[in-house]
Amino acid sequence: MLAAIVMVITTLASPLQDTSTHHDTTPPSAPAPPPPTLEQVRYMDGLRTVTRGLAQIRDGVSRVVRTQRSDSLTRRRAARRLGGLCGTARTFIASGRPKMQPNAYSDSTRILAKQVTIRLDSLTSSLPQCEKTAGHDPTTVATGLTARLKSYDDALQAFRSALKPDSTKAVTSSSP
Repeated sequence: MLAAIVMVITTLASPLQDTSTHHDTTPPSAPAPPPPTLEQVRYMDGLRTVTRGLAQIRDGVSRVVRTQRSDSLTRRRAARRLGGLCGTARTFIASGRPKMQPNAYSDSTRILAKQVTIRLDSLTSSLPQCEKTAGHDPTTVATGLTARLKSYDDALQAFRSALKPDSTKAVTSSSP
């Protein structure tokens, strides 16, 4: 009796074998991109540090823009704050920028990485002037920084889109 129970349990517990053939109908996916090199990792680390500085500039500019219709004390505080944030941002950018070597990439991505660094350098060159004059003429400084930030953002967007794998280049499968 015990042998019969064990035999029933093992028969029910064993998986049934599928004798039909299984056809995979999904097309093969594109091969995974190669892992980033050490230089590319350094570039992205530098970009991350630079982005922290740029966030401070954006914060200072938005404060100045928001306070344009406020009282003079609020505008003056926002202007001084922008000058201070320009100084702080410059230290973040100065620490992250040396890691951003465009030759870490190849071909067209290298050109886009170079454009990012050129526009970042242009923005960085305006920060000492921002520190000095933001308290006196915040509107002009904010307008100039906004234009340079937009130029940088355009280059960064092109660079990041070049890094993403292109889904239109997926491998097409042949019909059976």
